[in-house]
Amino acid sequence: MLNVEDNIAKLCIDKYNSLKKTGKPIDNEWTVLAGIVLKDNSDNLSVVSLATGTKCLGINELTNTNLYNIGERLNDSHAEILTRRALLRYFYDQIDQLFSSTTTATSDVFILNRNRQIELKKNISFYFYCSQTPCGDCSIIPKIQNQLINNLASPPLKMPKLNSDETTSYLINDLYRTGAKCVETEIKKDDHLPGVNYHVVGPLRTKPGRGDATLSLSCSDKIAKWNILGVQGALLSLIIPKIKLEIIVIGGGCPFSLEAMQRGVYKRFYSVDKYNNIPKIVQSSLAFGHMKSQERTNPCPTSIVWCAVSKRNFEVAVDGRKQGATRNKRGNHLLVARKSLFMSFLKTIDKHPHFKNLPTHPKIIKYYHCKQWSIEYQKLWNYLKLTIFKTWPIKPIKLQQFSL
Repeated sequence: MLNVEDNIAKLCIDKYNSLKKTGKPIDNEWTVLAGIVLKDNSDNLSVVSLATGTKCLGINELTNTNLYNIGERLNDSHAEILTRRALLRYFYDQIDQLFSSTTTATSDVFILNRNRQIELKKNISFYFYCSQTPCGDCSIIPKIQNQLINNLASPPLKMPKLNSDETTSYLINDLYRTGAKCVETEIKKDDHLPGVNYHVVGPLRTKPGRGDATLSLSCSDKIAKWNILGVQGALLSLIIPKIKLEIIVIGGGCPFSLEAMQRGVYKRFYSVDKYNNIPKIVQSSLAFGHMKSQERTNPCPTSIVWCAVSKRNFEVAVDGRKQGATRNKRGNHLLVARKSLFMSFLKTIDKHPHFKNLPTHPKIIKYYHCKQWSIEYQKLWNYLKLTIFKTWPIKPIKLQQFSL
């Protein structure tokens, strides 16, 4: 019988294998797989969102976006980010089912309380899987040699074992590297010296783009943000409770350090301990077949996105656009793009009378303005940016000033 981490990994890998080949790596290509698994109140596990991807748009590509296409292109197509966006689609679908007029329709995750507010069903949990450690702080992992350092006079670096009652240390000569770069305004920067002094740990980092710097924070940083604010984001915070990840599973066959994962997700931010969620972090023994290897050396240029919704549950992205879409054609954007998710939000609050307590909005309203309705979410996010996420880059406001 599989343990929980192997069960979660197997479910995600099996779901990936069941999908058609479109958008998947070919020949010598590799990709990253991420998924979110639902545990229901009967302890049944099911995949509700899944994505692959390794690419990210640079600053120039973002700021040169056609005015009419703002919100239609994905800035960040890393698997971890796309599976979270697919989860948002799943939540909107579940809200629709909750308020459906048909007697057989019901939500797998939501119920209405006495005050007609949406709550999570009892004993519902969400688990996160990624085939490798997230880029950024979580991926800065010591390369531990087999020999113990007990008898060495001056080892390069000592690292205590994770068990506090064990004091034996290991010899560390180098670190696994991350491609994410320290944010320009960070005080601490990488020295890029040989061995263990190549990276510093702790600073926020941005992902490398296509030969261009980016404004997209590393997956480690974004997961740290979700860990405090929830994965539901500002818009859904207006209508559903905060959703946090209870278990994070990293795939087998890749470098892994529990200490680095804990540091990257929450230990860097103990100054906001009262807000921190402390997820269980484990590594599966199961490896993803399309991960980077000696045979697979080129990153796959496409991403696949799947979620457990009733309509249009699968799509393929390339360069942040829907595969096959004409570059300047309007209205043919990905369902996980910001404009599509914004459309889902407005349709949801307009369709169901239950949400009439939200501000009345004009026919044309900007995405940015709707996000500001979520006062408590924005208040906490602004506090975090003043305290622990001080160097979080601010994207040009025009990238949020779009309407439908």
